[in-house]
Amino acid sequence: MNNESYVKRIALIIILTNIAAILTLPWFFKDGISWILGASASLGNLLWLADNVKKSIDLVPTKSKLSAMKGAMLRMVALLFYATTIVFLLKPNIILFGLGLLSAQIIIYLTEFLKFIKSNKIFRG
Repeated sequence: MNNESYVKRIALIIILTNIAAILTLPWFFKDGISWILGASASLGNLLWLADNVKKSIDLVPTKSKLSAMKGAMLRMVALLFYATTIVFLLKPNIILFGLGLLSAQIIIYLTEFLKFIKSNKIFRG
């Protein structure tokens, strides 16, 4: 599986969880909006990272390192500014907002764990 299809699969899962959160908004508005805002930021961060990786593949090693460092710092500053603004202005459910911010990482760990289980002969039977 190449990088682009992997990112698309993770993005699809995040979008599906956001659709589920949208459906719960009439009953759990604060919780649903907290998840949506966090997961959307996580998706944006993932897509930005994938774009940075795509741009730095053909660079020489020194320029690639510099590009990766600048990209990572810019993404983290933007994410910190976004999260701080959301927390102070909207006062979301902080736990669900934080889990939403970690949703891309959680999905990556779960997909890799499921891939490990599927490929392990002990679990296949």
